Amino acid sequence: MTFTMLSEYERFDQVMKNIDSLIDVRKVEPLEMKNAAVRELALVKLAPGEPATRPEIMHYIETFRGNIVDISPSTLTVEVSGDPEKIDAFVRLARSFGLSEVARTGAVALSREMSSSEAPH
Repeated sequence: MTFTMLSEYERFDQVMKNIDSLIDVRKVEPLEMKNAAVRELALVKLAPGEPATRPEIMHYIETFRGNIVDISPSTLTVEVSGDPEKIDAFVRLARSFGLSEVARTGAVALSREMSSSEAPH
């Protein structure tokens, strides 16, 4: 499970200690945003109405590098992944195409590895 928070170090340290004290926690690791790969997944269901709007929707899905994961005569479900701002932008855009439902994972993250040129000598 990934928790995301922005705070002063003292508050952050206290939260980390509380999480680390839970029985099933295996590891607590702080990540700075600049040193982390952060992604989110969203499933967005649209009820676009007129078939004439589907080519326009398809254009936006391609622009956001989304995938259609389910389609019916009246709805289509799109999978979009990326940074949380990208997901927010797609959801805002989807509102104009009959947004019906949204399910989001929330941010997940892993630390970025330093390249050999960035490693301390």
